[in-house]
Amino acid sequence: MQREYLAEQILSTFDSIDTEFLLDRLKLSLKGENLLLMILSDLGGSGTPGKIIERLDFTGARLSAIIKSMEGKGLVERRRNEGDKRSTIVVLTQQGKEHYLKLRAEIISNALTIIEQLGEKDVCEFLRIIKKLADIANDTASYENRKEVIERYV
Repeated sequence: MQREYLAEQILSTFDSIDTEFLLDRLKLSLKGENLLLMILSDLGGSGTPGKIIERLDFTGARLSAIIKSMEGKGLVERRRNEGDKRSTIVVLTQQGKEHYLKLRAEIISNALTIIEQLGEKDVCEFLRIIKKLADIANDTASYENRKEVIERYV
């Protein structure tokens, strides 16, 4: 009975969070262009469309549209893949790198404001729990194994 109550509490708490406001407050709009900037940065500044799609929930057509828009803004460029002449690589331009660094600095500044409001102790506890949730979510084992992982944390 206690677990069912806790499950209900988790659901109602998630339902009560205005995620749009929270993400907006952090400037963590990691959609579209901002998400692609982050991924390219994580990939060392460039990546093949296939490698990018592996990390996104985008279709090839959606990725192509985002790249085209970003090319128009001077944030990325497409280059021939020297390792495989049949494919292209999407590369962050200097302007794209600078844009990403500004975005990242703004996100960190806003996160620091939230840390001040929560306090370091609560932030550390939140991170500890979020990391456990990430472990559960990223466990690629079978459903039974996921069930065991979940039970380990409950």
